[in-house]
Amino acid sequence: MSSAFTVRFDLFFKKFTNLLMKDGKKIKASKILFEMLLILKKRIKKDLEKKNHGPSSQDFVEIPANFELFLLLSQALENVTPNLEVRKVRVAGSTYLVPAVLSKKKQETLALKWLIESTKKRQKNSKLDFATCLADEILDASKKVGQARQKRDDLHRLALSNRAYIRYRWW
Repeated sequence: MSSAFTVRFDLFFKKFTNLLMKDGKKIKASKILFEMLLILKKRIKKDLEKKNHGPSSQDFVEIPANFELFLLLSQALENVTPNLEVRKVRVAGSTYLVPAVLSKKKQETLALKWLIESTKKRQKNSKLDFATCLADEILDASKKVGQARQKRDDLHRLALSNRAYIRYRWW
């Protein structure tokens, strides 16, 4: 793996840990993140084993599970990351929702926040621990389904429907 790839995911894990943290308990947040990575790694390994036992198992080149894990995480993050936001602008007594482009940093932060938020909702409805629910949500996000992806699609739909008000954008 390239060093740029490693640095990007190092920053990603730091950001994710800080967003998971509650009441300054960073060790607990990093433990949850580590457990989630182990769960994802086991599921990826299980999926790779299923694929290997097919008819062309001799031609298979083994891909390290860590690389597959990073690909899965980057795909999930890319599928949840919003490109636009809507801001309220007051013009002549009326309030309009004006679409605006997000910076790369804010895009990633919103995507991670939405993953955490949807995981909390998922955990309320099940008896699974947070790490398992987070792994499920990331798997769903990598398949372009799940609550976090739905939130992104709703935001993009809202921005698209309000594109007529883009002329009120002055920032």
